[in-house]
Amino acid sequence: MTPVSVRYATLAYGASETVYLQATMLMVSLLAYAPEPRELVLLTDHPDRFEWLRDAVRIDAVERSQLTSWMGPSPFSMRQKLEAAASLMRPGAPLVFIDADVVAVKSLRQMAGELAAGARFMHKREFQLGSNTRRGNLRLWRDLERQKFGAFEFRAADAMWNSGVLGLPSGDAGLLRDALGLYDSMAAAGIRHFATEQLVVGAVLERAGRLLEARQWFTHYWGNKENFTREIDRRLASIRERGLTPEAAAEEYAVDPIRLPAEMRPGRIAKIRRWWRG
Repeated sequence: MTPVSVRYATLAYGASETVYLQATMLMVSLLAYAPEPRELVLLTDHPDRFEWLRDAVRIDAVERSQLTSWMGPSPFSMRQKLEAAASLMRPGAPLVFIDADVVAVKSLRQMAGELAAGARFMHKREFQLGSNTRRGNLRLWRDLERQKFGAFEFRAADAMWNSGVLGLPSGDAGLLRDALGLYDSMAAAGIRHFATEQLVVGAVLERAGRLLEARQWFTHYWGNKENFTREIDRRLASIRERGLTPEAAAEEYAVDPIRLPAEMRPGRIAKIRRWWRG
């Protein structure tokens, strides 16, 4: 059987230089671990930041007006991520849409095969809506319980999934549109949770069938950005000094991926200092 070409993509925009460095390292890690046939796509409002990658990655310019439209009225969560993913769906090709603060850490051949067979992925299942006891999650469930958002009603067994990685088979464009519709219904009802975009896409995908975790292949380092940023800066500076191509950098990365922990939780003393400082 001929392997299906998988499209791997990210969105990098705004004024923060760190985001562009993160997206660059993500692309290096995908060059290292995403099997052929593949297509790597970088959506950005600053295509000039990625000249080094241009021969290895498709760079698609996104106008600021388009980003603003994708965010929706009164932005409060990452709605634009779902719109960007929807814009990249194409017939016959699975999509893996990845946050910039993620790196691949092992071969994606198994994941690509499962996507071609119809599997769906998100980074990880974080908690069940109706049973989590953390204060913020309890408040979220109180806002959702016994409410209807359009035709959708959340159940206690529904979960919050982390959307740092979103893997979809080729026929799932309609599910992304369903997730966007649910997002907009929740926004109209006054929901303003910071992670609404991952809540809605996780709920829609899990209702559609089996949803799998992708974290065995990726590190989503939102909880350890300081240390990852330092290591990414070091690696990219070395790549520039030696004049490596993206392909050569990927060969090095495949032998020596970044293996820092995804999260660094503060210890007891750090928590006390944070409380004391207000």
